[in-house]
Amino acid sequence: MLRRIRLGLGTLLTAAALTGAAFRYGMFFDEAFYRWEGLICLSALLVIGMRVVRARTLARRGRMQAGQMQGQGQMQEQEQGQEQEQMQEQMQMQMQGQMQGRVQEGNSPSFLLVLGLLLIALLYGAALLVHPASVLGSLQQTLRYCAFAGFALLLQVSFAAPDRRAWLSAALQASGLAVAGCALAGWMGALSFPSMVMTSGDARLTAVGARLAGFVQYPNFLGAVAAAYLLWSWLLLLRARSLAGFALVSAGAVPYLLVMLLTESRGAWAAAALAWLAGCLLLKGRKRCAWLLYGGWTLVCGSAACRAVIGAWPHAAAGGTGAEAAVAAALPMLAVFCAAPVGLLGMRAWIGRCRERLLPGLSIAAWLAAVVGMTQLLPPAVYGRLGGGGASYATAATRGLYYRDAWKLIREAPLLGRGGDAWRSLFKEVQSQPYVGNEVHSGLLELVLDLGLIGLLAAMLVLAAALIPVWKRERTGLLPIGVLLLHALIDFDLSFGYDWLLIVSWLVYYASGEPAGDSVGGIRAGASGGGSSRGRVMMAAVAERSSRAARRIADGRSWRAALMAAAAGCFAAAAILGWRFDAAVRHRETAAAASGAARTAALRAALEANPYWTRIRLELAALAPPPERAALLAAGLRDEPQSVPLMWALGRESAERGDVRGAAGWMRRALERDRFDRAKQTEAVVTMARLAQTMRAGDRREEAWLAADEADAFYAAYEALADRHAPGGRRFTMTAEAEAAAEQCRRLAVRLSLDQAQAQAQPNKPPGGIGDSAD
Repeated sequence: MLRRIRLGLGTLLTAAALTGAAFRYGMFFDEAFYRWEGLICLSALLVIGMRVVRARTLARRGRMQAGQMQGQGQMQEQEQGQEQEQMQEQMQMQMQGQMQGRVQEGNSPSFLLVLGLLLIALLYGAALLVHPASVLGSLQQTLRYCAFAGFALLLQVSFAAPDRRAWLSAALQASGLAVAGCALAGWMGALSFPSMVMTSGDARLTAVGARLAGFVQYPNFLGAVAAAYLLWSWLLLLRARSLAGFALVSAGAVPYLLVMLLTESRGAWAAAALAWLAGCLLLKGRKRCAWLLYGGWTLVCGSAACRAVIGAWPHAAAGGTGAEAAVAAALPMLAVFCAAPVGLLGMRAWIGRCRERLLPGLSIAAWLAAVVGMTQLLPPAVYGRLGGGGASYATAATRGLYYRDAWKLIREAPLLGRGGDAWRSLFKEVQSQPYVGNEVHSGLLELVLDLGLIGLLAAMLVLAAALIPVWKRERTGLLPIGVLLLHALIDFDLSFGYDWLLIVSWLVYYASGEPAGDSVGGIRAGASGGGSSRGRVMMAAVAERSSRAARRIADGRSWRAALMAAAAGCFAAAAILGWRFDAAVRHRETAAAASGAARTAALRAALEANPYWTRIRLELAALAPPPERAALLAAGLRDEPQSVPLMWALGRESAERGDVRGAAGWMRRALERDRFDRAKQTEAVVTMARLAQTMRAGDRREEAWLAADEADAFYAAYEALADRHAPGGRRFTMTAEAEAAAEQCRRLAVRLSLDQAQAQAQPNKPPGGIGDSAD
């Protein structure tokens, strides 16, 4: 009973963690998760400590059991009775279970996953030694991967056993239904959440003017999550043994498909289609037929539900009578949701009764009929998204620009990369067009940018070590995992912590199954087939293995102990880092609610807790005394040497002090790294023009000339760039302010020339007044 309570509590916590990660914007923003990442790492550290204590206890207990078993073996050798022989077999089975459940924990696939994630975290930490583009970005990634490893360890300890898989499955299903259900409620106007539905009038982005984004606020990622859950639901339908379990799983298949359709994510659709085809190849016999039938019926029902609610969002957003229309659209959707499980249950019963030789042909015919029905039921907007001409695929061409520019950065540091947040810190320096792209839209390229080819090789080895156990135990488990990994190749899904938590959860779930070909019954059959002498030999072998395993666990010099110690060190460091970074966030929130000296003090405390956070440094510099500002800003360039905001702030600070050369130099360095920023291009011209006027008014003509020349140079570069590049995503064009400032500088240059001419003529003026004349 106590064991069930512990498993139930672990299931609730896991479901809450997954749902909470989705609710908090998919764990995209690091600042919101420092505390939780630190808590996960601290929990993992406590688990390791408990395992060490338990291992020492088991070592002593193992030696005692070995002695007892040897004594019992001698007594049984004298008696030769059937009752003692059965006791031998029972004790053998008990000892084998203990050995498999305790001694081999260090070799479990889930523990290898923990070590692999910690290896990636260490690579991000090692990037600090090679002058990364962002120290904070590298530390954030180190903390994240330690948290993912800690989450994997907690799942491994709680659920990594065949008899506990159902509990992890329940947590995943509950979280998936909550995320999908809330997303659909937001589409229907029943739930309000920021950016839950992405709206746009751009035909390149959406066919109906709105795309479902859910809690993660990104339609493409939500589509990938829904696709992964859809594939997993079909797999669970194949494995369901009871009608109740089958019915519960079947209730989620159509909502997942509907969410995927409403996201309008073509990448998610393609990943789901490829995974479905892979399922057809991996499954055999009746399971393949069931795969076809369940998939076809889900497509029909999902298409009908999509047609019913595709226009519900504009009505729900309008309110009033529009809201009533949205409610009316929800009724047929709910009817479809109720009909779908009934149809799946009927198919399950039919598959069990149908003749083996007729089932494949009938299944294929039914699937083809379902595809025809789907094409008739899908709303035209879906086809517009798929075949809307070149405009609807313009985003793919934009991603081609991202990838080409990313390759430029990769060639600068191909082996070791540039550390965490490399793309976000450096892409503006190499971008070939004025696009908006804080994400490279490829998890693979982002990894190479951060860690180089060495990091990519390490990640591939970790991925292989994590996927091979799944392949050995249940190959179809690669389908939901593969959907997320495939979609991450063409989008920035891996920037969402929620994506990693789902991948880790499914890896632990499928790695905890029985190896293919093994069964408890087979083990029992082999154990009971020998005589008393064979039983004594096996008992002696088990006792010897138990003794050796106990000695290995107790030996602190073993490689397992070394790995556990290294993992504990990583988790301890990550917990401390998360605590300090979270303290900085709390201090900054305090500063936002304060003013005057209290605000300044709170910002200083935040900077002390996290000296790598550029945003805090900029906010504090605006409040700091003028003599301190330059040093405060320049210190930040040690941690983020390519930071455009810091350079720009230094340029402004120099302009305030009247340092023309300093202002021009810092602004030029910033514009070299962000040349397609219209606001900065304009401000550079305007700032130099004002400095020229100020210097002329102060009779500092040489510096006035320098400022005017710099303003003219900034304007000329801006004008040439605007002429060379057509307006893009950032609408890079000349601004009226820049043109007016440039014209003002031209007039100022004329006045400066007149001033200079007058100054030169003044010494040559003859003595005397106008009335003086020679006789």
